[in-house]
Amino acid sequence: MTEPDIQSQVHVIEMLRAMQPTAGRWAFVMFVCALLTVAAAAMDMWTGIDAARANKERISSRGLRKTVAKVVDYLRVLLFALFIDMLGAFIEWYALPYCAMLCTLGVLLIEGKSVIENLKKKRSHASDIVEMAARIIECATRGDAEKIIEALKDESKARKEKGNG
Repeated sequence: MTEPDIQSQVHVIEMLRAMQPTAGRWAFVMFVCALLTVAAAAMDMWTGIDAARANKERISSRGLRKTVAKVVDYLRVLLFALFIDMLGAFIEWYALPYCAMLCTLGVLLIEGKSVIENLKKKRSHASDIVEMAARIIECATRGDAEKIIEALKDESKARKEKGNG
């Protein structure tokens, strides 16, 4: 081997050694991004189940299937972001998987919005409406149904006045 070949090989080995801590940091960041993605989707499913229970809605395995499919899709996007980050690694200042972190932020914002919507749905009195509708249907006469409807209107007015007062 000639002197330039040996120097070239030494340079490559030194470069790989210098990248070693960076690769470990990248792996850790990617692991955290994937973990946060899965945790956010799980929290969304959890609040969705709580909201469905509060509103006396039927809970089925469909929600779990949707959550699993959503997590797989999110992880695919995260993997694609990693591909972009791998290209960025050839740029000297590109120290972390910025694209993957940005995608994870997007997932967290989407799932956070969904969690807030589920919490609002849980706190709404939709379960009262379902119960009252069942009572109206059970009424023997039209007069009984009208009394229940009037009671609902009065309660709705009282809630609005209480909220504004």
